[in-house]
Amino acid sequence: REINVNIPRGATTGTKVRLAGEGHPGVGGGPAGNLYLVVNVSDHDQFERKDNDLYVDVKVDVFTAMLGGDVEVPTMTRPVKMKIKPGMQSGQKLRLTGKGMPDLRSKNDYGNLYARIMITVPTALNNEQKQQVEALRESLD
Repeated sequence: REINVNIPRGATTGTKVRLAGEGHPGVGGGPAGNLYLVVNVSDHDQFERKDNDLYVDVKVDVFTAMLGGDVEVPTMTRPVKMKIKPGMQSGQKLRLTGKGMPDLRSKNDYGNLYARIMITVPTALNNEQKQQVEALRESLD
């Protein structure tokens, strides 16, 4: 038969959920035993989970990385804006405190969300744009 089960928030792979009285009937007409479910949490296509912390890749264009600006970071509830400082490097992580997964044993505690900065560069430049980028590169040497 099918039954609806509430999986506790913050459950991880291996978390056991006890369903009292949902097991096999007891011997000699005794009460039914318990049914134990073992949770298996699937991977998410956008977030990576490590304990209660979440990691997400955030694409940032090369100009925002050089000059600074705002980027949108996805969270489990809604996107938030974060300020990028000038000179941000690809692979750097920015922490959003308390935006990770809820703690299984504490209702008010959450992990952190780490936004990994992934700098993107234009893939197709026209001749004028190439000359401008080359001039910028020469001015930085």
